[in-house]
This record gives sequence, C-alpha cells and structure tokens, in this order.
Amino acid sequence: MASPSLLLSEVQFQCYICQDIFSEPVSIPCGHSFCFTCITSRWDDSHAVSCPKCQTVFEGRPELCENSFAKEMSEQIRARRWNGVTSVAGKPICCDVCVGKQTKALKSCLVCLTSYCESHLEPHLRVATLKMHKLIEPVAMLQNRMCKSHQRLLELFCRSDQRCVCVLCTENDHRCHDTVPVERESQERKAQMKRIEADVQQMIKDRLQKVEEIKLSVELSKENSKRDIEESVEVFSVLFRMMERSQAELVETIRRKQAAAEQRAERLIGELELEISALQRRRNEMEQLLHTEDHLHVVQRFPALSSPPSVKPCSEIIVHSHTCLGAIRRAVADIEQQLQSLTTKLSIREHEKMQQYADDLHLDPRTANPWLVLSEDGKQVQDGDVEQNLTDLPERFDTAPCVLALRGFTTGRHYWEVDVGDKTAWDLGVARESVNRKGLVTLSPEDGYWTVCLRKGSEYRACAGQAELLCVSQRPQLVGVFLDYEDGMVSFYDAEAKSHIYSFTQFRFTEAMFPFFNPDMSDSNSNKSALIIRSVSEIYGGRDLEDITI
Repeated sequence: MASPSLLLSEVQFQCYICQDIFSEPVSIPCGHSFCFTCITSRWDDSHAVSCPKCQTVFEGRPELCENSFAKEMSEQIRARRWNGVTSVAGKPICCDVCVGKQTKALKSCLVCLTSYCESHLEPHLRVATLKMHKLIEPVAMLQNRMCKSHQRLLELFCRSDQRCVCVLCTENDHRCHDTVPVERESQERKAQMKRIEADVQQMIKDRLQKVEEIKLSVELSKENSKRDIEESVEVFSVLFRMMERSQAELVETIRRKQAAAEQRAERLIGELELEISALQRRRNEMEQLLHTEDHLHVVQRFPALSSPPSVKPCSEIIVHSHTCLGAIRRAVADIEQQLQSLTTKLSIREHEKMQQYADDLHLDPRTANPWLVLSEDGKQVQDGDVEQNLTDLPERFDTAPCVLALRGFTTGRHYWEVDVGDKTAWDLGVARESVNRKGLVTLSPEDGYWTVCLRKGSEYRACAGQAELLCVSQRPQLVGVFLDYEDGMVSFYDAEAKSHIYSFTQFRFTEAMFPFFNPDMSDSNSNKSALIIRSVSEIYGGRDLEDITI
C-alpha cells in the first residue's frame, strides 16, 4: 500500500502566508492551517483578527491548535530535501520541456521559471543571452516566485513589510519602502544564520556538558547515599533490636530519595536530549540553507529559524547530590535521651555539610525600614533610633523594622550565618518576594515568612501559624540559616555549637526566596547592637572548599 506521503502533494503542506512548507503548523477555528510564526506575525500587524485564506473574522484571538498530521508530513518533506532529494509528492522534479517520457531536471532557471533536463539545458550553456540567466538546483513550485498581483518575478525584498515583492510593487503599495534585491537580503540573512548557528552550537555544547554533569551528580549521589546507609547501619547497630525498625525505615527513606533523584536526573537528561535533537535539527536546516542558492527559500524560512529556540537556559538546570544526614539526625532525635551523643555528632557533621553552600549576602537598602541603619558594606543592620527621610518605595518595609538581602534565590541550596551577639530580640529566616511590606507583618509560612525569633533575651520561637517555643540548650550568638529550595526546607543552626535549632520542612517554594533580617527596636539601648552577616571566608574559617567533605 502506498504511503501517505506518495498520495499527497507538497502544495497541501505549504503555508498560505509564506508559501513554504509548514513550520510548526497550527490550525484556527475555520479549519485552515498556517505556520505558527506566520499567523501570529500577521495578527500582530493587523487590527482585525481574521483568517488570511477565507477571511473569516474572529472576536479576539482564537486558540491555536497544533496540527500534528501537517507537522509530521512537513517534517518528512523537509527531511527529503535535506537528504538531497528535491521532489514533489515523493517524485523527482522533472523537465518542464520534455514531452512524453518525463526526464529528471538538472537545473531550474529563475528567469524562465522553468526546470530543464540535461539536453534542454544546453541552450542556457551556449547562447550568450541565456547564459545571463540565473540557474539553481531544481526546485518545485516555480510559479510561487511570481508576484500574484503583477505576474513579475519576486526579485526584491521589502524590509518595511518583511515580504518579497516585484519591481512593479515598489511603484504602488511599497512606494518609498526600504527594498533591496532578494540576493542581498539572502546574504544578510545567511550572515545572521551563521551567528545564530554559532549560538545554537554553543547551546548544544552546554547541554551536552550539562548531561555529563547530571550523570556525574547521580554517581556522586549514589556514593553519598551508600555512605549514608553505611553510617545509619553503624549508628543503629548500637541500639540492637529496639532500633532495627527505625534503621529499616531510614534506609528506605534514603533509597526513596535516591530513586527520586535518579528519576529527576533521567527526566532532565531526557529533556536535554530532546532539546539537543531539536537544536540539531535547526542547525542542520540552517546548514542546508547556508549552502542553497535558492535565495527566496532562505528569506522565507529565515523568520522561523531566527526566532529564539524554546529551550530552557542551562543555568536554570541544577542537580545536587543528596545527603541524608538530616534524616538520620531526625530519626536519632526521637529517642533523644538515649542518643544525645549520637545526635550531637550528626548535627556537627550536618552543619559542616551545610557550610559548603555558603553565600556572600548583602542587605538591600531599598527594602530597609526608615528606622533602620545599614552599614556601607551592606553587612550590618541595627535600629537607628531616628526615622530617616527615605522614599517610600514599593519594596520598602514601612512599619516593621525589617530588611531583605539584595539577592533572592529561585533554585539550589544556600547557607549564611548571622552574628546576633548579645541582642535580646531579633528575627531571622527567609521571605518570599511577594510578601506584603506595608503595615504590620505577620511572621508565618502562610504569610510568606519562614523565620525563627528571639524575644525577652531567652524565648526562642519558630514563627509558624502557632508559634512553637524552642528548647535551646545554650544561647546562640552565631545563627546559621540553610535554604534548600527544591526540597522546600529552611533550617536554623547554632553555628558555634554546630547544633540544630529548628527546621521548616516539606514546603513548596514557587517564587524567589530572600534572606530576611529584623534587628528589632533598640529598647533603651538594651538591644542596640547590630545583626552582622558573616562573609564566606569567615564561615569557612580559612578552610578551602576542597577541605569540606561533600
């Protein structure tokens, strides 16, 4: 049985607007299909939203539906062209002069608008006047190279209207427009395509590199998971049979996280490989166009190829190896009295691992309450006792004595430390970008804040819907804050004792998260000292990153 491509003509898969094979074909309610770029550009340039083919007028922009059949057939037709088989409906282009038996065309003449076999091409190679004609590789649909209004060759390109025109068009609808020969426009488009091709090649290179990074991360994650499992076995073996059930549950949790990490990595690799394939196809098409002499085809295809590829920047794709020491710590903490020494040990190691994600933060003066004073380096904030005359920006807290960091986070893991010294009141944590900064501020995850606070010099609370009083063994003077964006977790540590204070877990962050600081009012100078953000070098204490166990 004949394949569908042999029973259908290429004409049926040509866009009415660009007169070329469909690129990303979409259908509109009247049933007609067009290239996505062509129809959206046409509607962008027109006040009325209508079908270019049947002139059906729509109220507002209708929904565009992908025409999967037309897309598949167009890709097959384009693939045949790329493979060097210039054909119509699956058959080679034949000589327009031959009578009876059809002979495969050798060249097409852009002046005669005729395709010739080897014998009928001879006059064009011999006669002086015919030698001046422009010969190219055989192409179909030569009639589409004629202006439908004036029946003249489309040999000019109107840059004002971004379309091919004939000489007579420049005397009427395109008078005084910026027009150039199609050949010149083709050369400029080819030059642009070379630059685009270089960008696409770099994107392919970036994605291939990211694939390798993900694979390496998966292997590293496997090693970490294996090490964590071994450590969990060592910890729980001390507790004999009482801890066997807890050990099994912890191992299962680690394995489940690893499985989830591998599934996510496989999904990311699959997405990147699909993007690489799409970019490779685009690159291949551009390479074909760069070597074709069909200038009109180059101009007509260029809009679809010049639009930015709908791919995600590699910088947004981040995969981290997993560590489950936190899970081990939480399991051990359930029997705190018997396992206090183990809990302390695990907390120390966990904190050390958090430190590898240290960030250098600076405060954003645009968000600072007018009563607050920030240091010149953006590392310290305190109550100034006097309200400053500052512009009431949308970003600024106007009532609560709060300030955010200059940079927010939309992915990854981040850690910072704040020297709270001997202050009697403060709030620390993270806030989502969209929090209300005017009037009173309610610190809770429901309102966009994940914070821990100190009041009256000794009352530490986790600021949730119902504030949770925290049991802190000693008063921390250096507080570490850890944000895991993907895991939806915010943790707090006594950075000097390397002990865990509190964690918000199992949240879903959907916008930028900013480090949050509230030094509170000076309270007759009893709380006058500043909150001080430590630099990365201070956090590491002179250690190199290589010294931190990953």
